[in-house]
Amino acid sequence: MKIQTVNVIEYEDDNLIGITSYTDDEEGNKEAEEVFALCCKDQGVDDQDIPSYIEDGYYEQGTYQVFISHSA
Repeated sequence: MKIQTVNVIEYEDDNLIGITSYTDDEEGNKEAEEVFALCCKDQGVDDQDIPSYIEDGYYEQGTYQVFISHSA
C-alpha cells in the first residue's frame, strides 16, 4: 500500500537536514505550507514573498534550500 504525502524537505550545504511529511489532503497541504513558510521566514524572507515561493514549491538562499514535494 502506498501512502500519498506532501513533504517539506530542507537542505543546507547539500546535506539533507529534514523531511517533514503530511497527508496529501486539504489539511495536510495547509500544514505543509505553514511549515514551508516558517522555514522561509527563518531565512529572512518577507511575508509578502512567501506565497510565490509556495506556488513554486521551492526557495533557495545561499546554501539553504527548502522544497514542497508531493509523493505516492
